[in-house]
This record gives sequence, C-alpha cells and structure tokens, in this order.
Amino acid sequence: ALAIVAETCSPFTVLPALMNEYRVPELNVQNGVLKALSFMFEYIGEMGKDYVYAIAPLLEDALMDRDMVHRQTAATTVKHVALGVAGLGCEDSIQHLLNFIWPNVFETSPHVINAIFEAIEGITVAVGPVKVFQYVMQGLYHPARRVRDVYWKLFNTLYIYASDALVSGYPRIEADGVNDYRRTHLELFI
Repeated sequence: ALAIVAETCSPFTVLPALMNEYRVPELNVQNGVLKALSFMFEYIGEMGKDYVYAIAPLLEDALMDRDMVHRQTAATTVKHVALGVAGLGCEDSIQHLLNFIWPNVFETSPHVINAIFEAIEGITVAVGPVKVFQYVMQGLYHPARRVRDVYWKLFNTLYIYASDALVSGYPRIEADGVNDYRRTHLELFI
C-alpha cells in the first residue's frame, strides 16, 4: 500500500515517515521499514532516482548491522534501488553502496548470500560489469580456497551476464617472444 501511495503521490510523501520510523531502536520495526523501502523502490522504479542519496545513509547503517536479517533486507533494497536507477546518473551512490555490500559476500546463510549476490547483480546493471569486475579480480587467485570459490562464483555470474563488456576490463599483458596478447581492435576503438 505504501508503494502505491509513493507512486501516485510521489515518494516524498512516504519516504520521510519511513526514514523517521527507522530511527526507532527496535529490530522488528527497522526490518519492517527496510522491507517497505524494498517494495517501494521495486514498485516506483526510476522515480526513485531523486531519493537514492537520501536513503544511502539508512542503507549503510542497515548493511553494517549485526543482525543478518537486517543485512539481507537491506541488500534486497539495494538491488531494487540499483535496478530502478540504472542509467539515470546515480552510479556514484550505487557504487558507494557496493562498498557496503561487498564485505557480506562471505556470508554462510543461504538467504543472506542470495540477497547479497542479487544485489551485486543489480549493481552490475547500474554501474556496469567492468566496475564490479575490478572488485572481483582481486580475489580470483587468493591463497584461501573459500575466498577463491566465492570470487569465482561472482566472476562466472559476471561472465554469463556480460562477457563482451569484460574484455575492456581485463588487465594488459605484455607480448613475449612467442605470443602477442594485445587487443588491437580495442586499442583502435579507445
């Protein structure tokens, strides 16, 4: 119902009350607010572009919370926000939220890790696959197998989503005596 009111009467009629309600130091109330924000941003879509900067501090707080349900619901909200504002000039704020999403990639709870991975996929749509690939590249060859597994799962998702766009993000390798690794067509384009 809040999402319908937000779409019909503009989100500024609903958002201040929701954000004020989040200040109540009660986990159930805060989870309810996060869930309402998630549904609202899913429903209003690109109308949410004017409110991304306003809710960023609230989502930061929720993504740093000790309660995993908090982080799960906040990640779902980030996904809906990112998908709603894709291509509308809010990439800086979405990448800022990615910095709070990213430490949760090692969660063990299946529901939380699903929400985190979906948020990363939504952020990939909003900021582009190369930006997310720069985060992923750092852990692909980590000494710990558990870290590598998570990063390779993320890389495989990126590769399936946008393998053509990743080419420009691959590191340059100098040519040796036998092989030439340059991508001359890409260099001509750039």
